[in-house]
Amino acid sequence: MEIVLSAFYIFLFVVLIYRMNFFDSPGLSRAVISGIFILKIFFGVVLWAIYTYYYTDRATADIFKYFDDSKVMFDAIHKSPSDFFRLMTGIGNNTPHFDIYYSQMHNWVRQYESNLYNDSHTIIRLNAFFRIFSLGHYQVHSIFMSFLSLSGLVALYKSFESLLAGKRRLAVASIFLFPSVLFWGSGVLKEGIIFFGIGMLIYHWFHLFYKGFRLYSLLWVVFSFCILLATKFYILVSIVPGLFYIAWIAYRGTGKVALKFVVVLGMYAGLGLAVKYFIPAYDPLQVLVIKQQDFTSLAKGGALLRTDTAIVFLTIEQRTHDLEEVDHTKTYRIRPGTPYCYWHDYNADADTLFGKQSNSDTRFSMENDIPRSGSFIFLRPLHPTVASLLRNTPMALINATFRPLPNEAGRPLLILPALEIIVYTFFILCCLVYRKKTGIHWELTLFCLSFVLILFLITGLTTPVLGALVRYKVPGIPFLLLAFLFLLDEEALKKRFPFLKRFLTE
Repeated sequence: MEIVLSAFYIFLFVVLIYRMNFFDSPGLSRAVISGIFILKIFFGVVLWAIYTYYYTDRATADIFKYFDDSKVMFDAIHKSPSDFFRLMTGIGNNTPHFDIYYSQMHNWVRQYESNLYNDSHTIIRLNAFFRIFSLGHYQVHSIFMSFLSLSGLVALYKSFESLLAGKRRLAVASIFLFPSVLFWGSGVLKEGIIFFGIGMLIYHWFHLFYKGFRLYSLLWVVFSFCILLATKFYILVSIVPGLFYIAWIAYRGTGKVALKFVVVLGMYAGLGLAVKYFIPAYDPLQVLVIKQQDFTSLAKGGALLRTDTAIVFLTIEQRTHDLEEVDHTKTYRIRPGTPYCYWHDYNADADTLFGKQSNSDTRFSMENDIPRSGSFIFLRPLHPTVASLLRNTPMALINATFRPLPNEAGRPLLILPALEIIVYTFFILCCLVYRKKTGIHWELTLFCLSFVLILFLITGLTTPVLGALVRYKVPGIPFLLLAFLFLLDEEALKKRFPFLKRFLTE
């Protein structure tokens, strides 16, 4: 049944590609788009196979854990359609009644919560919606996500293609065909939603400021903002200054583009640092510190335990020395005096609390036994000061841009990113060596670089695991390549390397 449904939806989406005006774009035929779609489905199957036959812990695999949790949400439609509606929309879903659903989900509450929206809710809800059409078959979800991701990337291509005449094939390769983009952007993961949100946001933002106001585009801009806000807030944080920079350029012209760029980034950084004075409970620097500390704790491993009223986290050292199983019952007790962090009542908005175990009779069930990460890297501890941020910035950007190094690619999922870094470093050098003398669209280069720099800075500051770092920076890779593609003099490149004429000639 899964094969039949998958074939049906592949056929349906290919028909949409050929019928929808959205997929009409110079330099990118519908046949090529359909081929990229099939390629993305193939990479989605590869991702599924790796997490099915190589990394076999389904409970910790992102492609499965939100998919599995969505079944709990979807099954509510049979018992109580009103419960399903509230679970899907978040309207009135924080009463104790809904604990019967949340207690069955393993990822509705993250190991570490913050005062930001829990983006796990978005992917669980989206999977629950997909189940209406998929009958619970995973590969159908992967096909749906591949189409969403493809649509966003097509929108991104259409945003820039008119300014890339003569380089459209390189643009297609940069946006669609980089292996990490194909791999992580084609499974049942948040990256597919991110690419959709980014692409639609930029496409319609450019339309508003360069082609004229349309209510349709404004609604898409608002919708795309909401998608990114509910999926990965730091992606939205990374792209906002570039959007305002483009708006300024469109309104005032392309004069002094570098100065305008510096002014926008400076004002954005200043506003970010001033947020805590307007919203005392939210300090962006403190958020970065907490994210780094939380991710470091998870990377070092530990145990996630549950009682009827709380979730408790122990470090891997505490897991080894301060936790014992009670008479082989798969319940555990914590040694009195052991410090731990905890959260109450499946509340996604709850702050992290800290305490010490005092009652030796309290019994815990094991929610998740988290192993130590195999690709852990040292990050200098971040402090909530500007000086600490500046001190950590160079290494954060180096880590995000150039790691894993070839000698660090010991795991299968790190080999390809290590090779990609070599490829895009060579590509960037080529674009710099064979760059245009005149006619460079510096405003678009700086727009792309602003997104890449902020995204890579945030991920580099907070992510001490190479396996996670290579995935979190994936949305920035097309923008990194495009930023330097705008500089490239393709005629000079073809003259120096004649064998490229066949590929670059459109």
